[in-house]
This record gives sequence, structure tokens and C-alpha cells, in this order.
Amino acid sequence: MAGFGALGLAPWLVEQCQQLGLRQPTPVQQSCVPAILEGRDCMGCAKTGSGKTAAFVLPILQKLSEDPYGIFCLVLTPTRHGDPGPGPVPQAARGHRHPGAPG
Repeated sequence: MAGFGALGLAPWLVEQCQQLGLRQPTPVQQSCVPAILEGRDCMGCAKTGSGKTAAFVLPILQKLSEDPYGIFCLVLTPTRHGDPGPGPVPQAARGHRHPGAPG
């Protein structure tokens, strides 16, 4: 299985994945990350713990680093998943929002 760099993620983001303990992309990440980086709409369905959050957060972070004013996204989750969970990526991304975003 190819690493996160093969998905098109920037080297700095691949390094962050390694520091968070993410070694190899999961199937949902392999499917979603390249599509999102290309600017395509993406819907990922996979079991709990399969890496869905990272599949969406990683390309969003990369696009934000390239142009903090040029991206927007809509992430829909079931209401029972109000908390992003205890994993390393949600914890690292929690509380970060664009300064110009409403709310």
C-alpha cells in the first residue's frame, strides 16, 4: 500500500500524519483524498474507525495552507456523532476555523 505522499498530500502534511501515528492510508482515505485535492465532490461511507475524518480533514488542511481564502467545504455527519471523537486528527484539528468564517 502506498503512503500518504502518493495520495498527493504535501510533504509537510505527510510528516504530520507520521507524527500523529498515521502510517498508511486506509481504503476510504485512498479513495477520497485524491478526489478532494482535485476539487471534486466526495462522499465517503465506511465503518467507524476507518479513517473517514482524516480522509476529509487532510485535503482540507492542505488546501487551506495553499489559499486560506479560496476554499470552503461542507461536511455532513449524523447527529449522533456530535463530537469529532478521541482520535489524533480530530484532536489536532479541533477548534481551528477560518478567521473570516461566520459564527
